[in-house]
Amino acid sequence: MSDTDPASVASRYFAAIRARDPEAIKTCFAEDADLVNAAGTVKGRDAIAEFYASTAFTFDDLAPSPGPFLIDGDRLAVEIDLRMAGAAHRVADFFEIRDGLVQRLAIYMLPGS
Repeated sequence: MSDTDPASVASRYFAAIRARDPEAIKTCFAEDADLVNAAGTVKGRDAIAEFYASTAFTFDDLAPSPGPFLIDGDRLAVEIDLRMAGAAHRVADFFEIRDGLVQRLAIYMLPGS
């Protein structure tokens, strides 16, 4: 496994989330990356890092527990048990990874979360 394969990139992303580190998040994403979530689409690595800093990273109990990675070429999907804001949530992340960087990440809350 290299530092640029999808599993390594996703693992770095989750480590940055657990550390609540906007600079580490920034290094996971391509300059022109897209983050798609319930709030809309955030464009660009700097804006994505700021998005995390001002939203998810404000919760003291932020704790993602990703399940097994499902990888198909440069795409990776994973279900996550997410603890945040005093509640447990089921989340699904869909990554598109190129050249060792996240090009697009779509995050979906699963029904019943």
